[in-house]
Amino acid sequence: MKRKIGYYHIWKNQRHQRRKKQVINLKTAKSIGIMFDATKPEDFDLVREFYNDLKKTVHVVSVLGFVNAKEVPSHYLFKKDFILFSKKMLNWFGKPVTQEVINFSKYPFDILINLTMVDHFVFDYISGSSPARFKVGRYKQKPVYEDMMIHLEDSVSLEYFIELVTNYLETINRPELSSNL
Repeated sequence: MKRKIGYYHIWKNQRHQRRKKQVINLKTAKSIGIMFDATKPEDFDLVREFYNDLKKTVHVVSVLGFVNAKEVPSHYLFKKDFILFSKKMLNWFGKPVTQEVINFSKYPFDILINLTMVDHFVFDYISGSSPARFKVGRYKQKPVYEDMMIHLEDSVSLEYFIELVTNYLETINRPELSSNL
């Protein structure tokens, strides 16, 4: 029942949302948001590396990590451009209630990248509520909030998924090719 109420809230938010959808290349993106499951420290390290690579060319890069525990571990705290939250920061049906997470979900990123490898309502809520112009994530049956989905085998690592996302976002809608047409 809680999930039905949660997905109803996403649907209600989307009805009132005016989002300008556009396929955006990594080279032309001015702002990128990244969401990921920060429960495993090794995943945090991979995303931090990805963040550092993007920060070299993209003006605004923000990272949102969910720790599937009561509290965010202290070694995750105070990381610049990283917002980390835990179960304690969700309401009874799984909607984020902290202002930082709400601000992230409302920010009009050029690209929103969902790097989660498992289904979790909180990521559906944020992706579904986001006014980002181009949303990217892994393929899943339903619900679908991403504009571009990448089909992954179950055994694929986060590191490989990041490589795929980077490769696709560098390849699609390349400005140097469209100017020659």
